[in-house]
Amino acid sequence: MEQATYWWGLAGLVLGSLLTQVSNWVDHQRQRGERREDFLRTKLERREAFELEHLVEVNQLLRDLRHHGDELISAKRPDPRYSKPPDDHAEQCRTAVREANAALDAQVGFILDDKVRELVKVAAERITDRAWTVYQDAPATFEEGMQRGTLGVGIYTALEETSEAVEAAYEAISERVRELYAGFREPRRRRWPFRF
Repeated sequence: MEQATYWWGLAGLVLGSLLTQVSNWVDHQRQRGERREDFLRTKLERREAFELEHLVEVNQLLRDLRHHGDELISAKRPDPRYSKPPDDHAEQCRTAVREANAALDAQVGFILDDKVRELVKVAAERITDRAWTVYQDAPATFEEGMQRGTLGVGIYTALEETSEAVEAAYEAISERVRELYAGFREPRRRRWPFRF
């Protein structure tokens, strides 16, 4: 009888030790999973904050480029509202377009969404192409086009294409910003086969 008690005691000790080891292993795996989830959540929050900051900045830079491009186009014709000679104003407009384009170009690479990045690149190219092309066209050609009724032909059709490209870029930026403000996506949680 004493021998049976000894073996039962030894079996209980081994079984208790084994259960303690299994319990410790399960706790360790659970804590490891929680640390991983915290890491992924923090990483995702930082990524989305970075992306949001750059999307807002790119949106403003695209608006600035569009504004300066329109000013450059209007600078080809003298405007009595400007106190400076038209040539000085035109040079300032050319410089503003170059600077706005360089600032936007420097930030476009930080857009993480490929679709949004491509739409912004296309919009920037259309804005600058239209501004430089229309600006370099002689004022007489502009007047002749109005008189003949062919103003919408040739380089002036770029206005519609530019507007469509810019609006597509604005919409893509807005959509992505709305997604980010709606809240970050939770990383997938691992399901443990058993819980204690």
